Amino acid sequence: MPNLHEIIKQIQKDLYCPVCGKNYEIGEIKIRGLFDHTLIVQTICDNGHITLFITIFQTKEKVSSISTNYVLDLSNTLEKFDGDFQKLWTR
Repeated sequence: MPNLHEIIKQIQKDLYCPVCGKNYEIGEIKIRGLFDHTLIVQTICDNGHITLFITIFQTKEKVSSISTNYVLDLSNTLEKFDGDFQKLWTR
């Protein structure tokens, strides 16, 4: 897996704000988490639009399927989420 600086540079090249279409500056890209081959990235364009991306790095080995219950749990959690990331990450 590439280092985080390389990942951020690639994000800057490939992604743009889905609301206004602006490309992101390096300082507008934040790595919020990296665990179990999953990368969580938050972007905030200079127009104040906030986007959260979740990327899963797949290895050559077979990856197990995601269950329907997992997807439903994630959906329910996201629906209840109030947007306060600091509260979420200090649990």
